Amino acid sequence: MSVAPVGTTTVAAGSPITVEVEVVNDGDTVIDAGTVSFAIAADGIDDAGKLAQWTGSAGRPPGATQVAERAATALPIGSTTSFLFTIPADATDRDDPVIGLSATIDVPGGSSASASTAVANTLVTSGEGIGLALAYPLTVPADTAGLIGADDLEAWTAPLGLLTRQLEAVTGHPVAVGIDPRIPASIRALGASAPESAVDWLAALERMPNDVFPLAYADADLAVQSQAGLEAPLEPLGFSDTLDPADFPAAPGPEADAGGSGGSDDEPGEPTGDQAPSASPAPGGVPTDDALLDWDYTRTDIAWPADDSVASGDLDRFAAGGLTTAILAPGNVEAAGGSIAAAATIEGRGAVVAHAGLQADLRRAASASTETAWRGAVADAVAGLALAPDAASIALGTFARSAGSSADRVGDTLDALATSAWSRPATLAEAIGAPPRTRTLVSLPEDDQRRQNVQRMLAAEASVDEFSDVLSDPALLTAPTRRDLLALLATGWLADQASWTESVGAWLVDQRAITDSVRVVPSSSVLVVASATGIPIAVENDLPYAVDVVLTVDPTNGRLLVEDSVEATVEAESRRTVLVPVEAGVGSGEVTLEVSLTSPNGTPIGGTERIPANVHADWEGVGAAVLAALAVLVFAIGVLRTVRRRRRERLAAERDGAEATEPAEPAEPAEPADDDRADAAVPADPAEPTPSDPNETERPDGR
Repeated sequence: MSVAPVGTTTVAAGSPITVEVEVVNDGDTVIDAGTVSFAIAADGIDDAGKLAQWTGSAGRPPGATQVAERAATALPIGSTTSFLFTIPADATDRDDPVIGLSATIDVPGGSSASASTAVANTLVTSGEGIGLALAYPLTVPADTAGLIGADDLEAWTAPLGLLTRQLEAVTGHPVAVGIDPRIPASIRALGASAPESAVDWLAALERMPNDVFPLAYADADLAVQSQAGLEAPLEPLGFSDTLDPADFPAAPGPEADAGGSGGSDDEPGEPTGDQAPSASPAPGGVPTDDALLDWDYTRTDIAWPADDSVASGDLDRFAAGGLTTAILAPGNVEAAGGSIAAAATIEGRGAVVAHAGLQADLRRAASASTETAWRGAVADAVAGLALAPDAASIALGTFARSAGSSADRVGDTLDALATSAWSRPATLAEAIGAPPRTRTLVSLPEDDQRRQNVQRMLAAEASVDEFSDVLSDPALLTAPTRRDLLALLATGWLADQASWTESVGAWLVDQRAITDSVRVVPSSSVLVVASATGIPIAVENDLPYAVDVVLTVDPTNGRLLVEDSVEATVEAESRRTVLVPVEAGVGSGEVTLEVSLTSPNGTPIGGTERIPANVHADWEGVGAAVLAALAVLVFAIGVLRTVRRRRRERLAAERDGAEATEPAEPAEPAEPADDDRADAAVPADPAEPTPSDPNETERPDGR
C-alpha cells in the first residue's frame, strides 16, 4: 500500500486535501473484497520522535483518527487499484508543521495491510533550512570480470542503458557522485575498439559538474577486506595484459602528413629509399596504468563501505590506505540523541553518518514502482527535514548501491529535494568539514562464512603471485587475478550471497588450475646402464605464455648422483623433454628420483614427482669385456684362415713342380682341379697372345 497527496509532496494545512491510497497485489493469491479506511494524525506531528513513530508503525499509528472508509473489490494477482479521499479543511491545523496520513485495508479472515506517510505543511517554514548533502554511487551490476566487456559497455551506455540513465539522473544536481574506477578504465582500455556510445558517455561523465570521488575499484567491499586481515584496501595491479597496441595507433608524424606530395618523380604510393608503406599508422601510445585510472576527482580520501558492515578497527585500516574519512550507514553508529548532523569523530577517525530516516526515504523514492509510492517516499523525506532539531547542521543522505536498477526516479527525487523549503543544498565536503560530534561505532562484522571465503581468495591470489615468477612478466598473471578478485568483492554481491559463493568457488578452481599449469609429467621406470648419462624428464606448460623453470632431481640413495639443477624454458602450451645429467654411484639396484620444479627465483612450482629408476652401471664393464672377447675371437679366426690358405697354396705349388719334371703321357689330360678352374677363370695377361681356339694347347715344339 501507498498513501500520498495527489500531485504533490507537500500540503497546505487548514484547506481541503485530496489523498490517494494505492493498493498493489504483488503476492501470489487474490486479495478478497474488503474495506479501505483512511485516517490522519489527530493533533498533527511536531517533532522528530512523533514522526518516527508515525512512519515506522506496522499498522495504524497511535493517535490516528479515521476520517473516511470505502469498500474494496477483490484484487487479482498483479493488479493495482486506487482510492481517493478528501480531508476536510477543518480536520487539519494551519500551525501543524507536519500532517500525518494513514490508510488500512481489511479483508475477511482478519488479514490486513497499511501504509503511513507524513507530509510537510507549506504554511510552516523557518530560515534557510538544514543543509542537505547527498551521495550517489555510480556502479554496474556485480560480475566476476575485472574489466567490463565491450558488449556490456555498449548496452549500458546506449540511450536507455543503465549507465546512461544513472548519469542523466545525477548530472547537474546537488549530489556527490562516487565513481567506480573500473568503468572509465574499461572504456579506455579498449582504445579504438571501444563502442562509440561508451566513448561519448565517458566524455559526458568528464563534463559533469558534480563533485566526484572514487569508490574502491569494482566497488569492492572495504570492510570485509579489513576483517579478512588486510592492513589496507586492495588496488588493481595493472592493465598491460589487456591492452592491444593496435587499438592505440600513434598520431601520424609530419612525414606521414607530407607523404606522396610534391618533389618526387616516383609513382604515387611507392616507397622511396628507406621509407616504408604507410597504409595504416604504426601502433603506439599504449596508455599507462595511471592513465587508465586517472580522473579529476574532487577528493580521493573517502571510504564508502557497504551498509552496516564496519567493525571495530576497520576505520584504521581504511586510513592506512589513504581513506581517512568514511561514509557510514546509520545502523553502524549509535544514535546521536535526535541530531541530524552528519559530521562525526568515530574511534579517532573522521566520518560522516547518513541520517536513518532520510536514507530510508531516499531509497524508497529511488526504487518506487509507482507514482503514488514515489510521492509518499519524497513526502516523508521532506517532512523529516521540516522537523530537523538542529537546523543549522548539515545532514547526509545516501542512495543505495542498486547499480542503476532504480535510477529512473533518482533525478525526480533530487529535483524535489533541491526545491524543498526546509533544506538547502550542501556539498559532501561541507558535511565532512562541519564541526564533528564524537559518536560510538556499532561494530557489525560481516558473516563468518563470507570472511572465510575472502581469506581463501586472498590465499589463492598469494599462490598465483608466487607462481608468477616463472614468467618474464609476472603481471600477465597477477594483474588479471587481482582485478577479478576485486570484482568478486563488489558490494553488489551482498544482495545475492548464494550466487556469490558459487562464483567464488569457480574462481578458486581457476586459480588452482593456474598454479597447476606447469608440472613434471609422470614417467615410468628408468633404466640406467652407464656410469654417466642423462635422464629425460618431461615438463608440461598449459599457460599461454612461455615459462622459465629450474628442474631439480634428488635421488633417494647413493646409487645415482646428480650434481646440478637444470634450467629450461618451456614454450606456451607445449611439452619439453629435459635431460638431467646423472652419474652412477656405488652398487646397482633400485632408486627413486624425486623431481621438482622451481622458478628462477626459487619459488616451488607444483608438487614433487617420484620416478623409479633401476641402476645397473656395472653392465657397462661387462659389455666392454664381451665386446673385447668377440674382437679377439674374430681376429683369431682370421689368422687361422690365413694360415690355412697359405698352407694350401704352398702344397699346391709343390705338387705342380713335381708334375712338371715327369714325361708327358699320351693319354687324355685329366680334368682340371677346382683350383685350376679358378686359375682359368682369371683373365689372361693382355701382353700374351690369345689362342684362336680355346681348345688348342701349345705343343712342346711351339706349334
